[in-house]
Amino acid sequence: MSDTARAHLIHAFRKVLRPLVKILIRAGVRHDEFVEVIKGVYVESAVRDGTGQAGPLTRSRVALATGVPRRDVDRYIDNEALLTPPAPTHATTLTEVLHIWNTDPRYLGPYGVPLEIDFDTTPGRRFTELVRRADATADAVMVLDDLVRSGVVVMSGERYLKVTSRSYVIADMLSPQALEYFGATISNLARTLEHNMGTEAERKLLQRSVIADRGLPKPLLPEFEEYVKARAQQMLAEVDDWLGQRAGPDFEPDETTIGTGVTVFHYVENPADRATLATQIGN
Repeated sequence: MSDTARAHLIHAFRKVLRPLVKILIRAGVRHDEFVEVIKGVYVESAVRDGTGQAGPLTRSRVALATGVPRRDVDRYIDNEALLTPPAPTHATTLTEVLHIWNTDPRYLGPYGVPLEIDFDTTPGRRFTELVRRADATADAVMVLDDLVRSGVVVMSGERYLKVTSRSYVIADMLSPQALEYFGATISNLARTLEHNMGTEAERKLLQRSVIADRGLPKPLLPEFEEYVKARAQQMLAEVDDWLGQRAGPDFEPDETTIGTGVTVFHYVENPADRATLATQIGN
């Protein structure tokens, strides 16, 4: 790699890490703890993806290629607990409940409008059954509490539940559910970018951007945001319907099943990022 390319690579990773480190600082995760995380990532990446060097992959070669001391390489390889993820949340169950409620004909009325349902009274069309189809091990009361707390489900009269959105929006952005979603989304985006950097054009994954090349007048930002939300929601609803028709809740996964999906996001730059550090801090 040329010196110019290496400089751009390092700068690109600085830009990527900025918003991530911002979250870590707010959560009280210090630099020394983050360094331990990075050590583990270097070791795991070298073992799983290789070092790009010829010859057999050994612990000593991993240490040499990554700069991680051999004792730390041994520690991360031999102690599986260091890289074991926390227990998953039930956020996937929440999104699957919304998916079924908005796509399954049993829960849809005229013109495809989701029906209002009771909690546990009507056989074949009740909330507890809906949750059971999404996840047989889930607690329907807890699932309902989370959906109501997020405003996605509301009471209609004394008995019925009404769904107001196809999307589960997490209110607490430092909750386990939000952080689980954050990790999955960022890693999926990074994998797509990494895949496309080293893949021939016809095998690249979908990756498209529309950018205001000369910027956008600030007063127009709210209008643009509403326009993008509406168009993106329409497209995502169509994709959700397509998935529901071909791999809905009655679909039985097997060894050939592959996790896949589409994520859409809108970004807004922060003008303060262009200022020098010295102008933003006191003595």
